Amino acid sequence: MGNQLAGIAPSQILSVDSYFSDIHDHEYDKSLGSTRFFKVARAKHREGLVVVKVFAIQDPSLPLTSYKQELEELKIRLHSCQNCLPFQKTSLTEKAAILFRQYVRDNLYDRISTRPFLNNVEKRWLAFQILNAVDQAHKAGVRHGDIKTENVMVTSWNWVLLTDFASFKPTYLPEDNPADFNYFFDTSRRRTCYIAPERFVDGSMFATESDQNTPLVDLTNNNQRGRGELRQAMDIFSAGCVIAELFTEGVPLFDLSQLLAYRKGHFQTEHVLMKIEDRNIRELVAQMVQREPEKRLTAEEYLKQQRGKAFPDIFYTFLQPYMAQFAKETFQSADERVLVIRKDIDNILHNLRGGSSSSSSSSSSSQDGGDCVPSSREEQGLIVLVSVITSCLQTLHSCDSKLAALELTLHLAPRLGVDILLDRITPYLLHFCNDPVPRVRAQAVRTLAKVLALVKEVPRNDVNIYPEYILPGIAHLAQDDATIVRLAYAENIAHLAESALRFLELVQENNVNTEQDLIGEDTEEMLLHPNENYDSELQALHEMVQQKVVTLLSDSENIVKQSLMENGITRLCVFFGRQKANDVLLSHMITFLNDKNDWHLRGAFFDSIVGVAAYVGWQSSSILKPLLQQGLSDTEEFVIYKALNALTCMCQLGLLQKPHIYEFVGDIAPFMCHPNLWIRYGAVGFITVVAQHLNVADVYCKLMPHLNPFITQPIIQIDKELVLLSVLKEPVSRSIFDYALRSKDIGSLFRHLLLRQKKRAGSIPECPTPDDPAIAQLLKKLLSQVEMGIIVTGQ
Repeated sequence: MGNQLAGIAPSQILSVDSYFSDIHDHEYDKSLGSTRFFKVARAKHREGLVVVKVFAIQDPSLPLTSYKQELEELKIRLHSCQNCLPFQKTSLTEKAAILFRQYVRDNLYDRISTRPFLNNVEKRWLAFQILNAVDQAHKAGVRHGDIKTENVMVTSWNWVLLTDFASFKPTYLPEDNPADFNYFFDTSRRRTCYIAPERFVDGSMFATESDQNTPLVDLTNNNQRGRGELRQAMDIFSAGCVIAELFTEGVPLFDLSQLLAYRKGHFQTEHVLMKIEDRNIRELVAQMVQREPEKRLTAEEYLKQQRGKAFPDIFYTFLQPYMAQFAKETFQSADERVLVIRKDIDNILHNLRGGSSSSSSSSSSSQDGGDCVPSSREEQGLIVLVSVITSCLQTLHSCDSKLAALELTLHLAPRLGVDILLDRITPYLLHFCNDPVPRVRAQAVRTLAKVLALVKEVPRNDVNIYPEYILPGIAHLAQDDATIVRLAYAENIAHLAESALRFLELVQENNVNTEQDLIGEDTEEMLLHPNENYDSELQALHEMVQQKVVTLLSDSENIVKQSLMENGITRLCVFFGRQKANDVLLSHMITFLNDKNDWHLRGAFFDSIVGVAAYVGWQSSSILKPLLQQGLSDTEEFVIYKALNALTCMCQLGLLQKPHIYEFVGDIAPFMCHPNLWIRYGAVGFITVVAQHLNVADVYCKLMPHLNPFITQPIIQIDKELVLLSVLKEPVSRSIFDYALRSKDIGSLFRHLLLRQKKRAGSIPECPTPDDPAIAQLLKKLLSQVEMGIIVTGQ
């Protein structure tokens, strides 16, 4: 029979890296294993990673030159086929025949069982591309001959590439001798069979005197007995088996014995096909794997038949041509892909929303209750588009492209489902939280918080995603070296805590509903004894967040503390509850007032204190009173203004007790003549709010005595700001005010002024001269600028 491939013993083949001495432009990377007669390796090339398949030459008489020519011709024919990946280079040396093609990490067999698991739209998209690949090859005059899940490569962005075209393998196999099938087609050794039944023929056609266990393919003879014309219908059958396996979570349609039984009508496929929930896909596969090859349609006909049924119209009109551009060498860089999508995003969304056929593609006619195509044409397209974006995130290089990817993610997130947000988007956002560039880390945590806020339901597999994955994944950001990152974390920790609490409550609600379903109407005892796990899980969640909040409140940079207070202190109060809000938040915030060097921080305290007081409650007013009084006496007028606003808001909310209100009125009334316009308006605002909350008797008996020294005439409508402003005395001039504040003993000055006021009123006969020469000098300076009455009135 001549020299045969089966005559090559694996032990005769050297290790694959030993053949790279003859390959000058490729650097050996690692072995990818071996098939029956190939050694496979991954190599580095200047254009990227490459798969190298080595066939060791043990017999120089093998006609490998003709096969080399055949592969070169196949490459030319498939050049414009976007979903086909032939061998791109062949090389013959004295030791081996070597084949080269682009490296793709996953084949379909691997992808089916790899997280994140393919959803329904992605499976349809892959099946659509498989049919497109077969159609492209057939129109180019090429038959594959060995379509199986291992030969359907799937890129990280779900682009299908049909590879390893099997021109050298036999078309026909003996049905009574599995040696040829095992040798040529069962390279995975899974015994899974994708070969069309008509390719198995009566063994008498192959009868020879040779060993019946030897593969019957003679490579020295151009008329090999196993070779014949590969037909389109044979590839269609194989593609149908692959699509079936895709939609049954990796359950093969046939093994060899089942296929041979099916050929004779002794095996039915229904038990596997019924695992395919969608009727359109099930009917498509059933048609493709019919025993009679003449009943099978072409790939082109199946694509036309299933348009708007198994395959949404958007696949045809937009996604296939748009995504094909990323398969070209022009856009091989992840950075380029992301920047192209960001540039095109408005046009992409326009195309995904539009189209006259959207109504036909936006629903599935599945009648079996299985999952169907999402109702939104836009969502179908975005699920495919997101795979391109997320596939780029781990390999982006430039800061601009990383920020563009985060911007795209945030733009598309509201249009995506919960599973996509949690399984596809979140892991990459957490990856970016560890990026070496601080700007990227900061933007990643902002994006993460906004994306998680969109999650309104809990997938069953993700109930512990916050305590076990998300919060530990970003915990290091509270102590990040870059202030900009800690700042971003401080801005968003309240939102993240809020989302985590909502998620925990949804889990609890789902658990209660499940228990109700299980026990029927007898739910009274369950309602009286809620799930004990909830309390322990809530406590654990509180502790995780508390550690990071305390770290941020103790940060070395005041801007981080300020950001935390300004961006969700009230949310954190709700998250922690009244007691912890008082113990954890308020106790740390009080220390901010002691920072004399940062008036922004002190002002932020008074912006935040209202929310804390509102949640902590009425009893907190006694704690807050000295803090608010400290704000009113602050050296910075900005802080005084913030303290006045805080008091006004607390009064409106009823958080101040009456005795405290009267004390604050006495402290604040003089501010109505303050030279700072904001402070005057702040003081008037507080007085009018107080008047609105007091009865008439209290207004005239308790409030008016504090106001009389600072108004020009009695008024009735104290609760009207404009009315009160219209009767205010002239404010103290800025120059006098500032000069007075520069006094080293301003208390002695005011005591002397009070005595002078009493003398003018006739209460005392004489006013003694100040003992302190400095006070006397200051008094003389002030008297030279303004009448004493104005100064007294301004106190």
